[in-house]
Amino acid sequence: MKPDRPVTLPPPGANFLFRRSASPGDADTRWLACCCFVLGTGLLLNLPVFWRRGVGLAERAGLSQALWVTLLEAALVLGLSGLLIGLAALAGRSALRMVGASVILVGAAAAWFMWQFQVVIGYGTVLATLTRDHDLTRELLDARLMLWWTALGLLPTLAWLRHTPGSWWRGHRRVARLAGWLVWIAVCAVLMSGARLALASATRVTQDVVPADAPRASSAAGVAAHAYLPSNWLAGVGAVAGQAWRQHRDGQQLKDPSVLHRHLPTVPLDGLVVVLVIGETTRHDRMGVLGHHRDTTPHLARERDLAAFAARSCDTSTQLSLACMFVRPQAVVAGLGGAPDRVTERDVFAVYRSLGFRIELYALQGEAGFYSRVGADEMKLREMILAEPQNLGRPTHDVLLVDQLRAAVDRHEAREPRQPLLVVLHTKGSHYHYAQRYPVEQAIWRPDCSDPDGTCDEASLFNAFDNSVRYVDTVLQGVRDVVRQRRALVVYAADHGESIGGGTHFHATPKAIAPPEQFKVPMLFWASRRFLADPALAAGHARLMDRARVSPADRHGHHELYASLLGCMGVRSPDGGIDPALDLCAGP
Repeated sequence: MKPDRPVTLPPPGANFLFRRSASPGDADTRWLACCCFVLGTGLLLNLPVFWRRGVGLAERAGLSQALWVTLLEAALVLGLSGLLIGLAALAGRSALRMVGASVILVGAAAAWFMWQFQVVIGYGTVLATLTRDHDLTRELLDARLMLWWTALGLLPTLAWLRHTPGSWWRGHRRVARLAGWLVWIAVCAVLMSGARLALASATRVTQDVVPADAPRASSAAGVAAHAYLPSNWLAGVGAVAGQAWRQHRDGQQLKDPSVLHRHLPTVPLDGLVVVLVIGETTRHDRMGVLGHHRDTTPHLARERDLAAFAARSCDTSTQLSLACMFVRPQAVVAGLGGAPDRVTERDVFAVYRSLGFRIELYALQGEAGFYSRVGADEMKLREMILAEPQNLGRPTHDVLLVDQLRAAVDRHEAREPRQPLLVVLHTKGSHYHYAQRYPVEQAIWRPDCSDPDGTCDEASLFNAFDNSVRYVDTVLQGVRDVVRQRRALVVYAADHGESIGGGTHFHATPKAIAPPEQFKVPMLFWASRRFLADPALAAGHARLMDRARVSPADRHGHHELYASLLGCMGVRSPDGGIDPALDLCAGP
């Protein structure tokens, strides 16, 4: 019998890249592999982003502030990467290998585009990658990208697959290995939580106690999550999957008006741009163009092709109004006993898609349910917009949406064939904290209430509210200027009004008992000169303006938006899909 050959073990971590896969009990290799994964996906792939955001912060807030914020963001990203791999480990070695490989491979490719093109990886990017723009994607695949991806993606993935830690429940010391992973998860969770709280303090982001319907301030952690890997592309994949699931679910429950009825354009739609701006809490009786004694809308007052309606909303809160604003009135079933209304059909955006429109949505709000129903080809939400390099450090004001619109229209001009384009902008408008909705230098009326939950009197509340309306006018001027030289129709409608009085302000009262001011909303229609060059469209717009001049307040409202959004661009339905009585551009 031959004696056993002596076995010489290498020191912990030696020849790490090329040793065979670790056994379940090889603790040194396990933790070394996990630490390399966290440092690679959390720091190495994000280095260009750390540098770009750090330089931008240093220019605005100073070097020490930039270093501190960058350090906190790095801790947040490292904690997330570690937490991700720790949770995957609880599911076993196969799940750990799959999750780790996916994060490395996808992250390496995404890092290239973030570095080279300074793109923000999110819903729109993921959707385009998965479903469309394949010709453009092929054009971006070059030798430099392949070298980058091989060095930072493929080779690290091969190393990870060779050294993935084993399942904690196999072999001996199961309890000890499970305890180790739980400690790892706890440390990463504490690191993330601490970094998030410190980041909020460092960037002066507060979470005030606000009404349930009020939009939350943009969190610094949320912005960072959309700026860095792997959270940005994971959030994008989640948004795409969630939208697909909601569309599938809603498609089974809701009838599609584009299938139920025929919709026929009477004029060519090629190259047409329709901009739908959704306002927030803006009351029509505080707009100068609709009778307010203050000049809150100087830009709108100068537009000769503007039709302005003192209209009535279909509900008194954002979520409920968005559900009923853009559907046929016949599809809204009144709720019983104070219950919300029930919608039985899909909204007007389904018809726009059937007419060949490309739909893009940009929002500074967080109404995910509504956004999923729009079914946009391109969508950016608040954190994604703020994470873009050019917006670093900028306040969350509605002018950011004008920049998004400009970029969307420029892309549309370069795209062939030039399909019609619908851009939906969801603004902050005049919602809740009025004084935060406009730049300080645009506070025309003072004193303006800066603490709506404090002791502001009614006069200062109205001053702040009117300042916010004046800023809405400025933003709408920017929207019109973007499309003024194009064949364009701009529609603006606020979602609901607001009660202001006695030092308080509120909305979202159940509509059966809500006071009138919570239903007071403006509806504005503006057409460019090129749009009105078509005689049929010009005739419809003339009828629209005539109605706006003679109609009393609250006669018109959200129930006419569906028909008018289609009828005012020359779309007709011969089988009842569009009610002519609700089309503000239709003849008598």
